[in-house]
Amino acid sequence: MMPLQSVFLIRLSLLWLLLSTLAGAILLVHKAYGIHPSTWLLLPLHFEMAIWGWMVQLVIGTAYWMFPRFLRSDIRGPELPAWILVILFNSGLVMILSGHLFTSIPGLIFSGRFFLLTGIGIFIYLIWARVISYRNV
Repeated sequence: MMPLQSVFLIRLSLLWLLLSTLAGAILLVHKAYGIHPSTWLLLPLHFEMAIWGWMVQLVIGTAYWMFPRFLRSDIRGPELPAWILVILFNSGLVMILSGHLFTSIPGLIFSGRFFLLTGIGIFIYLIWARVISYRNV
């Protein structure tokens, strides 16, 4: 059965795909009809949502589900770090997007990247232990 954390990660990645596609569509319409020059501010948002929100989060959610389980203890390890991963990763992405929109707030993009990196570090911690556990069989 798919863990709830993976369900959230995959569904949120699909939401980010939808938002990224919408931003990309607006950019394409602007390219054809010239809506407003500030429309190009959506370009970095489009990139961030497509790469981090959709692709990376989909891979993390799928890998957390599909990687081998522990043999002798909890199925996938402690659940709290996985929930922290979901929260940190998505709040970091929102902070990055906000930093692109509100450039007057210094450090917002840096803080968002730190949250993303921390979430990825938690993911590596959770998966690393599951891969190593198969050496001692």
